[in-house]
Amino acid sequence: MGADRIEYLGFLITAEGSRPLPEKVEAIINYKLPSTIHDLRTFLGLINFYRRYLKDAAKTQAALHELLKGAKKKDRRKVPWTDDSRRNFEKCKTDLAEAALLSFPRTGIPLSLCTDGSDFARRYSTYDRELLGIYLSVKHFKHLLEGNDFTIFTDHKPLTFTFRQKNEKASPRQLQYISEFSTNIQHIQGKDNIVADTLSRIESVSTIDYDTIAEKQVHDKELQQLMQESSSLQFKPSTLPSGKTLRCDISTSKIRPHIPEEFRMQMFQQIHGFCHPGVKSTIKQMTEKFIWAEMKKQVGEWAKTCMRCQKCKVNRHTKSKFGIYQIPDGRFSVVHIYLIGPLPPSEGMQYCLTCIDRYSSWIEAVPLPAITAEIVGKAFYNNWICRFGVPAQIITDQGRQFESQLLRCLAAICGAKVSHTTTHHPQSNGKIERQHRTLKSAIKAHNNIRWTESLPTVLLGLRAAIRSDTNHSIAQMMYGTNIKLPGEFFDPPTIKMDQETFVSQLQKCMEKLKPVPSSSVNKHQKIFVHKDLRSCSHVFVRIDRIRKAIEPPYQGPYRVVERSENFFTLSMKNKNVNISIDHLKPAYLLVTDKDDKPTPGKQTNGNSDNNQTISRCGRKIKQPVRFRD
Repeated sequence: MGADRIEYLGFLITAEGSRPLPEKVEAIINYKLPSTIHDLRTFLGLINFYRRYLKDAAKTQAALHELLKGAKKKDRRKVPWTDDSRRNFEKCKTDLAEAALLSFPRTGIPLSLCTDGSDFARRYSTYDRELLGIYLSVKHFKHLLEGNDFTIFTDHKPLTFTFRQKNEKASPRQLQYISEFSTNIQHIQGKDNIVADTLSRIESVSTIDYDTIAEKQVHDKELQQLMQESSSLQFKPSTLPSGKTLRCDISTSKIRPHIPEEFRMQMFQQIHGFCHPGVKSTIKQMTEKFIWAEMKKQVGEWAKTCMRCQKCKVNRHTKSKFGIYQIPDGRFSVVHIYLIGPLPPSEGMQYCLTCIDRYSSWIEAVPLPAITAEIVGKAFYNNWICRFGVPAQIITDQGRQFESQLLRCLAAICGAKVSHTTTHHPQSNGKIERQHRTLKSAIKAHNNIRWTESLPTVLLGLRAAIRSDTNHSIAQMMYGTNIKLPGEFFDPPTIKMDQETFVSQLQKCMEKLKPVPSSSVNKHQKIFVHKDLRSCSHVFVRIDRIRKAIEPPYQGPYRVVERSENFFTLSMKNKNVNISIDHLKPAYLLVTDKDDKPTPGKQTNGNSDNNQTISRCGRKIKQPVRFRD
């Protein structure tokens, strides 16, 4: 014969459902107030054995879990009890005493499991993320799904072929566990997978406690002042389900409760956090739902200082005026150096050190097997300094090879000054960056995978080509005459002269050859610099690399250490870094200063504002002469 009820593993099983055993519940209810952290942890372990029977268990136990932060194993420290935590402790026991009866699930009806992957697992591919969602869902609802025939719905169609493909293409551990319950995976469109899709996008759950707001309204001086002085607002008490009275404005078509100061930021985050609209849209939504003094000004400031909006929204990028280099006095006084690579291996070489003289644009390209500081420094010394002498200034980027101690010592011994460009700003080294484009195009045009064989020929052609800005070739700027190319059968007529005359005429000719500055650099440039960029304390830095689909275009904010005309020095990861202003935009931070906050409806202090009042919306009103005191 069967029994009407049975006690099994601490539960009372009946025909209607299951509930905790009365004697177990009584033991937990009689549990004394824990005195140590270890005893409190023991109590939470006991009561959470029946967690599925407790309503709002996480909310009730939140204050108790806060007491366990930083606790160690078998911690014997005393528990810092407060009135709120004591009330939550007693409420946990009361909720267990009033535990509801959990009925058994109905059998014989269609059962389905709808899943969707969250974007928080960004290191996973889409397939693995959606498969992980199915695996964890089956594992969580195991007690309901086991022994039942059910269908798994997902909005990622490739998962429907999971049990029909080869095992090496999928995750065998997860698929093996899922197959123990069901192999029926069907596709559902994202717009039809409403519940799972919505839950996968929720970052946090926030609730508005109007009962607490109603309690704070009783002693809110600002509300009392608005009710007495404002003629445009009509406040009417509204009774909440708990019996408390909430003061609301009914002067518009919508009922707007007055929000005390401590709840205003929560209301803003509740409305603005859905889709992060602009400043005007946020102000409009907030003023339609709530009311308080200086609301438009305060909400506008919060929306303007929203960090997520500033990092993700692009209004206009900064574009500063192009800088102009000072023309050097002579050849080989200023040299730009840079590295190209990695290139396809050719004769053991994968990189190339390029050097270009700013005055004559003479270019040298040295193939390198690697780009260590020792190899780069030796190549520069052997192929440039030993041939053309020591330059007065060396301009390069912030590569590790050029910032190494070896290159700094080499420059110090030779008496040269090393200047580095700002981070992620190749325009500062544009003399050699533009030449790289021409050099690579010429090498690719030779269609030879062994680029080291074509490189000398390409350099010969570049040195002999006529430049449009100076109307002379690089060789003429270097030697005072053109160089003879292969295939030239006729020589120009020569005039015999002694060496002294040749040297003097060569010097006169070289004095006439000078680089011509470009006249159209800033002619068609559209310049835009944020007006607050010169006064802000923090800035955002633009990400110029190829970003992911939903990656913000800016990162930061970073503190400004020092300002210059074309670049800022920022504190990034405990290190001062120079960044061009073309990559920056000002960061607006929220600064709360309650002492300087003006009171609505009263005159502000100051000689210039003696005849001004501040409205309930935060606007300054200048009274006509006939209404002044």
